[in-house]
Amino acid sequence: MIDNEKVYAVIVAAGNSSRIGFDKLTYIYDNSPVICHTVSKFSSHPLIDGVVIVAGKNIENIKDAVKGIEKIIAVVEGGETRFDSVRCGINSLPADANLVAIQDGARPFLSERLITDTIKKASQTGAAAPAVSVKDTIKVSSNGAYIEKTLTRSELFAVQTPQVVKLELYKKAAEKVTDKNITDDCAVMELAGYKVALVEGEYTNHKITTKEDLPQRNEGVNNMRIGHGYDVHRLTADRDLILGGIKIPYEKGLLGHSDADVLVHAIIDALLGAAAMGDIGGLFPDSDEVYKGADSIELLKEVMKKLKTKGYEVVNIDSTILCQAPKLAGYIMDMRKEISLAINAKTEDVSVKATTEEKLGFTGSGEGISAHAVCILRKNDFI
Repeated sequence: MIDNEKVYAVIVAAGNSSRIGFDKLTYIYDNSPVICHTVSKFSSHPLIDGVVIVAGKNIENIKDAVKGIEKIIAVVEGGETRFDSVRCGINSLPADANLVAIQDGARPFLSERLITDTIKKASQTGAAAPAVSVKDTIKVSSNGAYIEKTLTRSELFAVQTPQVVKLELYKKAAEKVTDKNITDDCAVMELAGYKVALVEGEYTNHKITTKEDLPQRNEGVNNMRIGHGYDVHRLTADRDLILGGIKIPYEKGLLGHSDADVLVHAIIDALLGAAAMGDIGGLFPDSDEVYKGADSIELLKEVMKKLKTKGYEVVNIDSTILCQAPKLAGYIMDMRKEISLAINAKTEDVSVKATTEEKLGFTGSGEGISAHAVCILRKNDFI
């Protein structure tokens, strides 16, 4: 074990996730944000005394995501480069720090064994990093057009994190760095003339960089959620008739606190119901003046943001408008397009139908319009 040494983790989460197209650190898998899985591996480790997280522009979202996780001593803002961000984290460590484990925030699949082995090796040698043998033959090409050189595969290793260093040595090495675009933390030690020991890594300990790096999704029935929504509004004079985000020419409109888009309201309730997140009235109460005259398509977008934070995506929506007049057939495709844009889905995954009720009941008499909607959500749990 590590005798009389304080070990802290610096989790680097300051990237902009440009290659994956969304904030991978707050992306939900297995019911928690990616960053929580990574941080928890260190906060629960018996050799780790504390954790510092280095965030970027997403710092407030990171703070919210990791709230309540033990051993976090600071969440700080990083710099322009990884080197700068690591230094920001190191400068936030307590004075008693001896060893620091520098970890990619988007590398949540490591084991306790790997953390332990790397810490122990660095305690003995001054610096250590996990690595795995490269499986593929590596070629060198300056322009990507022709092979210029073939490297000896047996000499090649893919280095991972955590990279653990004795803090005193790292600070001395960092003072000698002139190229701040270094992307590998142990390269700081190498450039200063220090040797970095290798520890057996894990092929499963990969970094999430692109969508292909995410674990395979379980497409089973258990990941599907079905929701149903219903809404009805009275027709009245001096109101615009808005259905599916489209203004329909008519002598009357629907009465309501917002724009009273009965179709979108039914869809919102279906989505919220599938995720067991309440209903539209609880989320956007008609007692709140903020939502007076609100565009229901914008409310739908807000609902989608909340669903995304819970790991849900829309598989499909099927809806029916019950309306005696006006005739809606000519507006159906426009409604489908407007709704699909709001939920980031294909138009063919959004169905809108309209029917009369043969002049029966509330809608049949022309007093109002109602709508039903059903949806299927997919939960982004991973295996």
